Order: sequence, then structure tokens, then C-alpha cells
Amino acid sequence: RTVPIREFYTVPGKTVRKHDEILVAIHIARADYEDFGGCYIKYGKRNAMEIATLGCAAMVKLSADKKTLAELRLAYGVAAPTPMRCVKTEAAVQGAQIGEELLQRIAAGALGEVKPRTSWRASREFRLQLVSELGRRAVRQAIVNAGGKTDV
Repeated sequence: RTVPIREFYTVPGKTVRKHDEILVAIHIARADYEDFGGCYIKYGKRNAMEIATLGCAAMVKLSADKKTLAELRLAYGVAAPTPMRCVKTEAAVQGAQIGEELLQRIAAGALGEVKPRTSWRASREFRLQLVSELGRRAVRQAIVNAGGKTDV
């Protein structure tokens, strides 16, 4: 069977996969990666064999002149009980001019959507700081990877 990724994760440590099923492939449509630049940043206390404190992935598609954001995809792992995308933030910045103001809007939007929890790995307050900072850094690098300049 085929399951959209947004429906795959259900609760912490659980997915929709049944006991007699195995995941055999992840299909990504060409339109979901072609002409995008991306960046993933994992924050953890160690580099080797580390369970992440927070992870942030950003994908951007730029306008033809590379000066505005045509499309953004911003997702976080370990910030909530299941991986999550910041769809409201993504929609709010579509068509925005690339620059420091855009990065600040993205960070603020992510803070409004991501509701991290306190766990043995990190406090809610620390994770909120990471949501903001990793969001800015990941989007900045994704813009560069897509051929743009952030001028910051």
C-alpha cells in the first residue's frame, strides 16, 4: 500500500505500519525535488551515534532571478511527538524577497507552529531556541544551495 508521509507517523515511536508489513520504498515525485535547494541540520550533543535533540530540514525553490522565494518546505523532527511541517509559515512567505527579514519571518512563524516538549534530551525552552536558530540557518543554506544569495 502507499501512505502519504504526513499520515505515516502517528504517535511517538509509532507509525501506521502493520505488524506484517515492511517499508520497501519511499517515492518522491520529481516535482518535489527538481529545482529545489535543501539543507538538513541535526543538533545533538555528540556527532557520533547521537539521538538528536532537534532536527530541521528546509527545501526552497527560488524565482527565475533568484531574488524571491517561490516555495518553501520547512520541517522539524524531535520537536513534537512526530515529525512536523510548518505549513502556515511556508504559505506566509511564498513570494517574499530573499534577505534577513525573510529569515526572521520564517523563524517567528516556526516558533508559532512548533510546540516542542521538555524531555530528558532538552527543555522546551531550549528546543524553542533551536527551532528559531536552526530554521534560519537551514533556510539560509538551502537558498545558497538553490543558487541564491542571502546577503546576510
